[in-house]
Amino acid sequence: MRFLSSIILLIVLLGCEKNPRDRICVVVNDASPVSLAIGEAYMRARGIPKGQLLRLSIPVDDPELGDREHESISREEFERLIRIPLEESFEKNGFRDEIDIIVTTKGIPLRVEGPAVDPALSLRDSTTASVDAELSLLFSPQIGSPGIASSPNPYYGQAQGFRDFRRSHPTSPLRYLVARLTGYQTPIEAGGALPRDVGALIARGQAPNRENSLWLVDFDPTLPIAMDAANRVLLDPVVGLLKGLGLRVVADDGPETAADLENIQGFASWGSNASTEKAPQTYGEIDGSLHPGGFAPGAIAVDLVSTNARSFTAPPVYGQSLVADLIAQGVGGAAGHVAEPTLPTVVRPHLLFFHFALGAPAIEAYYRALPYLGWMNVYIGDPLMRWDIPRGNMRAADSDGDGRPDSDDNCVLIPNARQRDSDGDGYGNICDADVNGDGLVTTSWGESFPLSERGDVEMIALSARDGLHIADHDLDGDGKVNQRDISIAQLQLFMAPGPGRRFRDPEEKVNPDP
Repeated sequence: MRFLSSIILLIVLLGCEKNPRDRICVVVNDASPVSLAIGEAYMRARGIPKGQLLRLSIPVDDPELGDREHESISREEFERLIRIPLEESFEKNGFRDEIDIIVTTKGIPLRVEGPAVDPALSLRDSTTASVDAELSLLFSPQIGSPGIASSPNPYYGQAQGFRDFRRSHPTSPLRYLVARLTGYQTPIEAGGALPRDVGALIARGQAPNRENSLWLVDFDPTLPIAMDAANRVLLDPVVGLLKGLGLRVVADDGPETAADLENIQGFASWGSNASTEKAPQTYGEIDGSLHPGGFAPGAIAVDLVSTNARSFTAPPVYGQSLVADLIAQGVGGAAGHVAEPTLPTVVRPHLLFFHFALGAPAIEAYYRALPYLGWMNVYIGDPLMRWDIPRGNMRAADSDGDGRPDSDDNCVLIPNARQRDSDGDGYGNICDADVNGDGLVTTSWGESFPLSERGDVEMIALSARDGLHIADHDLDGDGKVNQRDISIAQLQLFMAPGPGRRFRDPEEKVNPDP
């Protein structure tokens, strides 16, 4: 008996990490039976203790959530009805350091509305944000800060689990990972208040994965060059990374949007921004075809659409495609935007899919792919959803599939077979928009004087305007400096060059490519 007691004591003293469900709290709006039904259904599905359900009281005109008014909230109301009560509840319940993941539910507003700003300066001045993005910053003075210049995500591109990240970055403004459970409010499951789409979304978060599922990247080769930069920087890397992991990848670069595929595990596309969009709905049954097709259990999706998560109220109002339709069609998790984010701030599909394919929980994969905090971004789905097909060591020697091993690739995540590096700093031009060499890609928000304060983006834009070919400014290496190069630079705002080849010796340089 003494021996057994010693073993038990040893286990207690050594301790172990909590089950992930013990680090989740679920937030519902007590004014809506729909919100409460979603929260309770998720807690049952994941076995989350009842004490981790937090109730807010946010007035709604329609408790069944059939109007769109509940999806927006003013900054003052957000503070009074959401942020302050949640921070008080966290302190009261001892959640501040013990909770890692917050799950919001339909009925909690989607969007904090800020005053209108000059669209050209929204990345500097806008205070509109997703509620969920702000909740990830609880207890941080960064909540409500304008623009993105002060909010690069320190978890972006990281490989470590979030709990380890929090331990090693105790002062990081990113304190919580936030996911949302939502979908169209009708139809309702029989005998209750749970929307059918949301019930199915919860179930898909734990459904067994399938073998031989495919990862679909739906390109649009006909886009104007300002948007085509994203084909090169955001979508091309998906193909290289996933093929490098030995996965089945379909890169659809035909003139029509993809349709009638089966067993889709990951989906990245231009959504309603595609030049050949069939109908405003974009997804689902259109002209006798299913766009993009049937999804595998636990499928994850991202499309490059400004306001695809603006509403989850039926009947939908189109203009741009909606994540709600992907959820209704069978996706298990999706990244979206509640308002215009501008292209530089979208989740990076290649990092989202890469980390998810390697087995990270969906919400960790999402935040590792999110370049900025406190903005318009939102993740829909069970945060604990995983892709758990056994796959051994899937790390690729050549992540981007450009023929150069990672150990000798000057741009590891974006294909650049030529390895063009015009300034010889070890970073390929395609991932080195830091043309003034100060360590970050900067902007002066359109101002070009004084010269000493001119940003990298403005330097490249002036070369494009004046028809100059400065090798360092020709990021895509096509022999011209134009709008595509400006867009590539904007996609790297406030980021360091790379990742790429590291010099073993500070004096070592490579031969610059003019």
